[in-house]
Amino acid sequence: MRTNRHKTRRENSVRTTIRDAALCLAASDRVIPTLESLVQETGLSAAEIEAHFPSMDDMAVEIRKVAEDLFSDLEDAMPAKGALIPMLEDLAVLRARYYEAAADFKHLGDAGGRFLPSVATSQAIRAARYRARLTEMLEPHCLGKTADVVAKVEMMTSWDSWRHLRGVQRLSVDQAVDLLKSVLTAVASQVNRHALAE
Repeated sequence: MRTNRHKTRRENSVRTTIRDAALCLAASDRVIPTLESLVQETGLSAAEIEAHFPSMDDMAVEIRKVAEDLFSDLEDAMPAKGALIPMLEDLAVLRARYYEAAADFKHLGDAGGRFLPSVATSQAIRAARYRARLTEMLEPHCLGKTADVVAKVEMMTSWDSWRHLRGVQRLSVDQAVDLLKSVLTAVASQVNRHALAE
């Protein structure tokens, strides 16, 4: 029994070492680590690594678990119910906090989503959950236009938009948040105009 516990502890330790090396390489290089880079980083053999993670998709599942543990509260945060414009402004701030905190993992997901099935599936599930939370938040304000408004808000508060604002347009966090707030306020103003017209 003692031997089994010791063996399990050692296997967990090796697995953690491999996972931590993969995280370190991914964060520093912003690419999916290769088997060769993991061998070099950990000092373990390729066979030892493959015994714990038979494929890079298995490694991606493990890394995703770490990311979920670290960032799930930020990812799930939504504004308190209230008036539409203040809610949307709060949403811009909350998404910015999440994206800035999880940026290294999000970039890694961008790279892995193209060829790792578990990453692509996870991204689709998270996007659907976010869309559902937006729908719940916006429905009381949209007077039958919920799908249209959700689509606009989702697009503007997406990781793709944030990455573009920060990486391509080179805006600071504050500038990016202010821009999102102004665009979301314009969306809210359209909703309010429709409400007054009806």
